[in-house]
Amino acid sequence: MSNIVKIQQLQSVVDDETFNLIKKEFAGCNIYIPKNHNEEHPDRKVRNEGIREDYYKGLDVPNLSVKYNLSKSHIYKILEKG
Repeated sequence: MSNIVKIQQLQSVVDDETFNLIKKEFAGCNIYIPKNHNEEHPDRKVRNEGIREDYYKGLDVPNLSVKYNLSKSHIYKILEKG
């Protein structure tokens, strides 16, 4: 299954005004929307620092996974890099 969204799919989920604005502003561009984008943690570096801080304060990996909406394996990778 491809992660490329057809323009018709995009048009079906936004109103006409928004769709036309997207076309005008981003014509010819590829737009990447992260799967796990989180409004509470938009900056990965800051998020990862928070994960490490919470871990050193005693929060375990399963709870970090829930808090930050990431897989446990991803949490471990972040902790390894710290």
